[in-house]
Amino acid sequence: MPTVFLLDRSLSMRRSVSRDHSELTRHDLACRGLEWFLRYMKTTFPLEYTSLLSFSSQCDVMVPFTREYERLIEALGKITVLDRTELLSGLLGLVEVMVFEWGAFAPCQAVLVTDGMPGVRHQDESHKRSRLNMVFPCQLHVVCVSTRHELSLPASNGQTRLQQLCQTSGIPETNVFLPPAPLSIESVLSTFRQLAKTHFQPFHGTLKCGQLRSRISLVPSPSMHKATFSIQVAPDQQFPRLEEGLRGQKYPNEISVCGFLDISSLSTPPFYARHFVLDPNEPQSGSSSGSDRSETVTTPSILSPKTPTPSGGPGGGGGGGGDGSEKKTEDSQKPSFRVLLHGSLKCESKNALVKLGDDWYGLLFSQTSSSKKANLVLGVFYPRASLSWLGQFQYLGNRPENAVDPRLQSEEKAPMFPLPPPRPHSFQSPNNFFWAEEGVLQSDITKVIRYSRKLPEKESSLVKELNKLRLVALTYSMPELTEVLALVLGQEEAGSSTPQIKTLLHQCSHFLSTNKNPQDRLVVTYK
Repeated sequence: MPTVFLLDRSLSMRRSVSRDHSELTRHDLACRGLEWFLRYMKTTFPLEYTSLLSFSSQCDVMVPFTREYERLIEALGKITVLDRTELLSGLLGLVEVMVFEWGAFAPCQAVLVTDGMPGVRHQDESHKRSRLNMVFPCQLHVVCVSTRHELSLPASNGQTRLQQLCQTSGIPETNVFLPPAPLSIESVLSTFRQLAKTHFQPFHGTLKCGQLRSRISLVPSPSMHKATFSIQVAPDQQFPRLEEGLRGQKYPNEISVCGFLDISSLSTPPFYARHFVLDPNEPQSGSSSGSDRSETVTTPSILSPKTPTPSGGPGGGGGGGGDGSEKKTEDSQKPSFRVLLHGSLKCESKNALVKLGDDWYGLLFSQTSSSKKANLVLGVFYPRASLSWLGQFQYLGNRPENAVDPRLQSEEKAPMFPLPPPRPHSFQSPNNFFWAEEGVLQSDITKVIRYSRKLPEKESSLVKELNKLRLVALTYSMPELTEVLALVLGQEEAGSSTPQIKTLLHQCSHFLSTNKNPQDRLVVTYK
């Protein structure tokens, strides 16, 4: 799940913490806390995408979405102060960067760090408030570098403004974290530790099938993903509202495999969430290398009261590094049921149905990424959901040996359900996406013109390329391309002297100029 960090860069963040520490500002405390939290995220969630925004009267993207946490840590030292505090500007920047990068339906986490000062009201605040539309599911965590006493003062009125922010943002899940008094580096770090312990904990469980079991980790962690929006459906629909079906649901510590299903019998079922199924030590081993080894050693004490240090000090001694590396080496050499299940599903072209709770199921399947690396993925169904062609999951059972599948027709031996569409769609498989590129279209047009000049030998090739090019043009709303092709084929028809070729080219140009249905195909007939 993408995580966005928003840092307040207003002038009030340059206030000193106390009279005794005049050189230490609240901006310094915020940067120290964010640096600690980013290193914690780097060790615990190395596969997550994160972005850093800074805001005052305007919002700037300091670091776009990336998995390189060091870029965010380096950018913290380059942030300079601007003018007034406007929390709405930060939220508007959050909406823009999320919709631009991930769309309107991807859930996200947002960590907003501010001093809680309301700032000066501006005349365009009502306009910004009207533009704020949190269309995607979001959890907002506000970390204040001010104590509760400072926010409750009548002069600041910060506590009231934070409550108004939670109400006007449209985010139902908003959490505010305040450091204990007195304000110091340790109190701010303890606040970020509380945030990490409450909302950014990794998930470790057990995958079980009969007597076989294996320790697993889900990425992203289910604790970071909650139902923060609802879908309005008709009362007679199979799927309940999210806020009713997912309320109070917690991922179990043990995920049991119920059975196996063919990929063809599932098609593309609706999932509520998807998680990578990894070994517990796989993300850490994939993210730590070289200079990061000392930080990986301090992971067990990362939530302790003492602040971990990169080398030596409380919780970060160098004596335990060898034991940790030896343990990881031993774990990697042990047989893993997760690896066995993943390889079996990939070879047998099957999916595994797993049970997550009472009338709550999921699906384990192998998915190939763009780098041609297969990953084991857990797709989570909605609670109490079912597939119309399979029925209720709880009523599925083992198939007797030598039994005839009732879904197979007796004569054709073809599956009856799910009903295949007349033509395959690009969204049926995550690997089958079709894009219209300029160079490819130009090459196809050249083929059509070349085949039209080599008739009647290239008649079948011309019809095939013409149907393919016409389908692409109409699918991507480019009817002008078919009209131009019709004019080109009309010119070729005028320059031809053979009646058979004239008839063929006339049918092609007439079909391109009159028929606008992308599902129709050109069939040449001679009378």
